[in-house]
This record gives sequence, C-alpha cells and structure tokens, in this order.
Amino acid sequence: MTRIAFVAPYAWAAVSGAPGYVGGAEIQQARLARVLAARGHDVWMIVADFGQEPRVVIDGVTVERAYRPYGGVPGLRFFHPRWSGVAAALDRVKPDVVYQRTAGVLTGQCALWAKANGRRFVFACAHDFDTLPKSPFLTNPRDRFFYLWGLRHADTVLAQSEDQVRALEANFGIDAVRVRNVVDVPQAARADTAADRVLWIGTLKADKRPDWVLAAARALPGVPFTIAGGPPPPPMPDDAARALSAAAAGVPNVELTGAVPPPRVPELLGKAALFVHTSPAEGFPNTLLEAWAHGVPSVSVVDPDGAIRHGGAGVLAGDRDDFVQQIRDLMYDPARRSALGAAARQYVLRHHAPAVIARAFEDTLDLRCAADPAHLTA
Repeated sequence: MTRIAFVAPYAWAAVSGAPGYVGGAEIQQARLARVLAARGHDVWMIVADFGQEPRVVIDGVTVERAYRPYGGVPGLRFFHPRWSGVAAALDRVKPDVVYQRTAGVLTGQCALWAKANGRRFVFACAHDFDTLPKSPFLTNPRDRFFYLWGLRHADTVLAQSEDQVRALEANFGIDAVRVRNVVDVPQAARADTAADRVLWIGTLKADKRPDWVLAAARALPGVPFTIAGGPPPPPMPDDAARALSAAAAGVPNVELTGAVPPPRVPELLGKAALFVHTSPAEGFPNTLLEAWAHGVPSVSVVDPDGAIRHGGAGVLAGDRDDFVQQIRDLMYDPARRSALGAAARQYVLRHHAPAVIARAFEDTLDLRCAADPAHLTA
C-alpha cells in the first residue's frame, strides 16, 4: 500500500478539532487526508508540536508530531528545529508520497527530502499567487528560492482551477493537473426560511477586506450581519482585527464571533440567508464551498474556476458600492436567493464532493483504492 504523508505544520487544529489557528490550506489537507484514509489508503500527517502526543490516530489518519512552532533561536530556527524537525519526522514516517500545499520554504525542503530518498513529491497550489514567478506572499529571497526550486522539482503539481493550470504552464512550463478542493456535503441544504443574516467568515486581515462588510451593514441597518474570524497567527500583525473590532462597536446590526472552529461553521451557515466573500485574490475559498454545500447563495468579488458565471453558484460584485447593492437585492428577493442556493449546492455535488475529489486524486497519482479496487488499474 502506498503511504502518503501530508506535511502541514499548522494543521493540528484542523485535523484534531483542537482550538487554534485554522487556515484554508490546513482545512483542505485535513479533509483530503480523512477522505483518503476512509477509502483505505495509508495516510499520515506531519504537524508541529502543539502539546499533543508524539503520534496519534484521528479518523484513520496517523498524525506525527514534528517541531515546536516557535522553538529555537531566531535566525537559527530555520535550520533547527524547523527543517531538522520536518526531515526527522519524514525519516520516521518513511512515506512513498510526500504531499505539501502552499508556496513557501517548506516546498523546497520537502522536495529535497523526497529527491534524496527516492520518493515522490506532490506540490499543491493553495492560492493563485502560488502560480506567479514572484509571489507577493514570499518577500524573503530565501523563501522564494526554496519555493521555486521545490516547485520545479515536484513530480506532480496540483492546481485548484483551470486558471492556475494555465498560469503554471505560462510562467513555469509546468503541466499541472487540476484536482479541485474537497468539501463535506450535508445530507440536506439549510432551510432558507430559518435564515435571516449575511455571513462573512475569514481571517481578519486587511487584504481580505472585512471592512466592506461593515460598509454594507451601515447601508442596510435592518439586516443582521455576522463576521466570524480571528486575527492571523503570530508573528503576523493583528492590527486589522483590532481596528475592525473597534469600528464594529458602533454598528449595532453587526455581530463579531471571533475565531470559529470548523465544527461550528455549519451552525453559522444554518442561520445565513446569504454568504459574502470580499478577498480579491484567492485560490478557491473553502468558505464559499461550505456555504454552497449548505445551499447558501453568495455575493463574491471573485469567481473561482468560473463557478459563479458558469455554475450559477451566486452573484459577482465589482466595487464596494456594487457589493452593497447585490446584498440589498438578494436579501429582499427570497425566491431568487433560493434558486441561487439550489444551483450552488448542485455545483458542489457535481465537482467538489468527497468521492469526486478522492477519485480525481487517485487517478492523478495512480493510487489503488482499497474501498474501490476495480476503479484503477495501477
């Protein structure tokens, strides 16, 4: 059986449900790991040391502890305990396939380990910026060098969308494969009649533009708004989160929940008449997929993989005034809202359901599925 190791230092909260930072890339890796484990694959996840046991099995996924995330001497901890910790964990796990998601120095480190040990390295894009020769996220030349080296030495590169596939070909000559994001799909959509609010979920950072939600709430005082999210993890600044909290104190129809663990997201979506997404640069937002899976239509400033234009999963907004107008129109048009929600859910069922994504992943890597052995020839 092929052993797959997801190298995701900050995924402990996503895979375990413990309190802590949960990013979109971590959620995707935890979901895919669980789905593959449920289909009989030998799945491991290497995460940082947040005080958990050295090795624990969760939902069929064996979670291996690596290094303390803030341990070591600044300036030196790049080498130890971070790089040495990841390498030591990979040595213990001995995977056949090393999977790493999100552009960064870790991409090069995983590629080096795989190359030195004759194993397969799979890199997965988590953001459209991962396809650029110079990502705005990678300001450190060291990190940029290791990322680009790892990307060019990956055995397989996975993209979230056809736009990312085209960008990787144009910018690097890489023949990437689209494997869409996976989302858990509830048995039934949430009841629109019980939903009354506009919901935004995300990390409270300036570039995600949660201030647009405050602008909409001020313009629509009769509509309740919920902003769910916390600040980014250290050492990233929390000034945007503090500024938003201060500004929201003067807007009575806005509720701030703080950071919300993944198990609580369905509860929030159950009360949402409309989901809004304001970040202008993304890969394929998990929050949009989760909303659509629950039958919640969206107003978004991005259209990942043409899901909105071609799949009817919501409406697009241009500038902030248009964003506010689209929310106003949909909140006072329940019939249209219901139709968009149904189309969004059908889009997710066709393209992002767990079995659909698991098979796409297995096909790409030529993995034999224990739960469906006739599915593949390899």
